[in-house]
Amino acid sequence: MRREFFVAAFLGAAALIATSIPASAQKFAGKFSGFNELGALNAETGAILSEGKGTIELDVDKSSQTITYTLTYSGLTSTVLQSHIHFGRVHTPGGIFLFLCTNLSNGPAGTPLCPNPGGTVTGTLTAASVLAVPGQNITAGDFDAVIDILSSHAAYANIHTNNFKAGEIRAELRRERKHDGDDKDQ
Repeated sequence: MRREFFVAAFLGAAALIATSIPASAQKFAGKFSGFNELGALNAETGAILSEGKGTIELDVDKSSQTITYTLTYSGLTSTVLQSHIHFGRVHTPGGIFLFLCTNLSNGPAGTPLCPNPGGTVTGTLTAASVLAVPGQNITAGDFDAVIDILSSHAAYANIHTNNFKAGEIRAELRRERKHDGDDKDQ
């Protein structure tokens, strides 16, 4: 009896400790649409009427300072040139601070090619992936800035095509939250 009491007390304490430790990994996601698109910084076009669609999922691990991502898209009007993550809130364009893929050979070393005409691309981003955006006070390699931007709902991804070089579809990045009975809520 005494042994079972100590085992139960130990398991209860372990469960309490495990639930009080903040998780290092966070998930962010977004759904692409032309209606979310704005165009380039200082050259806004407004929304784009496009059949293009897609999703992006980010698994952010603060302790290892890595982001693994999956980008999937289809239905775009022309070949994909590149895709990035920008620093800008809803209805606001902003500077590029992370490359997801490119067919223009202009990304950091290791940036994967964008599949054409659609498909899925995966990758891992690190501090070395973070580009400087001096006009928005992001310094190259600042992974903590990435965490701050994502956590503040101030990041979006977009996909640039040959027909819409400033961006054809855009996805606002939001933290996924679990609710009772739901797998995720964006």
